[in-house]
Amino acid sequence: MNVLGGYASEVWRAVRPVDRYQRLLWWCGTAMVASGAVHGVVALVDFAPWWGPVSWRKPVVFGVSFGLMAWAAVRILRQLAVRWWIRAGAGLVVLTSVGETALITAQRWRGTASHFNRATATDAAVWSAIGDLVVLLVLGVVVLCVAALVRFEGRPASRVAVLVGLAGVLAAGAIGQRMAAVGEQVFDETGHVPHELLFGAAGSAKLAHAVGLHGLQLLAVLAILCEAGRLGERAAGTVTGIAALGYAAAFTAITVTAYDGRAPLHPSAAMAVLLVAGFLTTAAAALVTFVRASSIRGTGSRPMPTSSPARPTAADTGRAGPT
Repeated sequence: MNVLGGYASEVWRAVRPVDRYQRLLWWCGTAMVASGAVHGVVALVDFAPWWGPVSWRKPVVFGVSFGLMAWAAVRILRQLAVRWWIRAGAGLVVLTSVGETALITAQRWRGTASHFNRATATDAAVWSAIGDLVVLLVLGVVVLCVAALVRFEGRPASRVAVLVGLAGVLAAGAIGQRMAAVGEQVFDETGHVPHELLFGAAGSAKLAHAVGLHGLQLLAVLAILCEAGRLGERAAGTVTGIAALGYAAAFTAITVTAYDGRAPLHPSAAMAVLLVAGFLTTAAAALVTFVRASSIRGTGSRPMPTSSPARPTAADTGRAGPT
């Protein structure tokens, strides 16, 4: 427990908001996670089916997923220069996440499907609004990608984690666009929202979409622990880069398998090899990270850093740079 507490403490120190704007975004994320948790309890009490187009699973999954996205946006802001356009991009990501979560949750309480549903004027308006919000969210992610390329002030490991993680989010957005097209086609042909959205015969669109969305959080945690432990700055960047390479390989294998119309447990031989290689690569990097992070705060004495620490960013010092 002491080791886990040390890990958690170090992650919190790295992601906690440090100014008023970051705190606003962080509390939006917290509200979404809390909403997901509350609806998880509702699902247990209601005994309604977990799967299907009208289920409590959607408020739970979307609330937690978008809440984590908002927290990740705060972490990214802490490592970028203070510029109005960068803050606007992060705010766009969080605001659209709140809006989409609210619409999906409201539709569940109405007892109707939130996605692909155009059965009534209200349902069609909600689905159209969700689509518009997704476009704006992607725009915000693009802004953060550009900022990470030209205005990043953190360490190399965190930069790798941010860039690869945001690339995964953009890829997930492309997968989501394809999911929307397939879902709308099914609705037009049958008049019903599909019970399970598949690519082809058995391709798991949802799995590929989820893996793309949450590499950002996985790589962020690994980068934080790499930078906090006994690894030097260059070594931390290398380990994080290896983890990112493994994640990209696994994500590619899962996505190609889905687009091939194959079930996740029945990929082609080539994709199976790529998936296993990616998983093992990321797992090995994670193992190195956790072993070398054994000296972080709460797990023992913290050694002197092997390289000069990164300068505090403008966001951490509260200094607003010129626009």
